[in-house]
Amino acid sequence: MVRRDDFLIGPKEKAVEAIRAGKTEEALRYLNEVYEQFHTLHDAYGNEIGLLKGTLAKMQGDKWFETFERKLIFESFRSKYERYGNMSIEQRVEGICNSQRAHYSEFHVEEDGEKFVVLITGCNAGGRLIRDGIAKRQNAITKEPYPWSFNRVGFPYYCAHAYFLNELFKEIGIKVKIEYGRQYDDQGNKIDEPCKYIVYKQIASPSG
Repeated sequence: MVRRDDFLIGPKEKAVEAIRAGKTEEALRYLNEVYEQFHTLHDAYGNEIGLLKGTLAKMQGDKWFETFERKLIFESFRSKYERYGNMSIEQRVEGICNSQRAHYSEFHVEEDGEKFVVLITGCNAGGRLIRDGIAKRQNAITKEPYPWSFNRVGFPYYCAHAYFLNELFKEIGIKVKIEYGRQYDDQGNKIDEPCKYIVYKQIASPSG
């Protein structure tokens, strides 16, 4: 057998080589490949998570799912968002934007004197599951409205984390709030209903 280390050279290494050689256009092409390299796998993971959560809810019941999802979010994300307490408001906004870039989502940011708002107009996570009919085909949507489904029927179980993140933000004193928006209708057409991360400029303490 012959070891083929040439297959270990990916777009990152090729981009670095092109930059050092002064080949700007080639480097930009490879950088885009670096960004897109995880896209297909990301979508497959999203499909898997949506199916898993929908199946758990169906087998165990929505009350069980509520308890499970709250525990999952509080244990998995607490340390991440506790670090927000040591960040500036702009750094918090940038952190949220980084997460949306990692999802390959379409979004923009607006600002006024009170707050920043990250408007997600094309979520490539839960929004994509709605847009492409995946959540519906997986039977991974709610049949009844719940507080954690933002009082929606047909709400993807995948997106339940948003409600429990709001609970977590409040508990640790981070002035951030998520507002759920469906973004797409049942036919997959885009509608003017973005998800929003509202990042308030006033910094709260855990007691406030």
